Amino acid sequence: MANKLDQYMLGRTEGMELALRIAKDKGIEELEKEVRFRQRTGISLNVTRQELNAASNKIKEMTLDTFTILSIACLHDLWGFGQKRCQQYMDKMAEGAQYLAEDLATWDDYIEEIQEQLGFEIKIRWND
Repeated sequence: MANKLDQYMLGRTEGMELALRIAKDKGIEELEKEVRFRQRTGISLNVTRQELNAASNKIKEMTLDTFTILSIACLHDLWGFGQKRCQQYMDKMAEGAQYLAEDLATWDDYIEEIQEQLGFEIKIRWND
């Protein structure tokens, strides 16, 4: 039992140290953003959002790559897309990913456009 309590207290202390570091380095507003981010995503680590983003870039890239591969296989199998059309698809996917990365578009923008243009609802299963 003492071991669980020790781990719990260590986690609390590390969390307080992280909060202090964020508040000192970037101010209370950034700490508030960090808290909202943690609540929304369910991520509870002793790293800042920026550190988490840097660490997760490889996972994001791998996810995009695997999704693109699956999509190309589907486009080819279902509708016979060839090399040219698949390349156009990959280029458009890369463009969309860049818009998201540079905050030129949001997931909500894409969702709204899909609803307006195609008439069906789609959502992201966020870790709420």
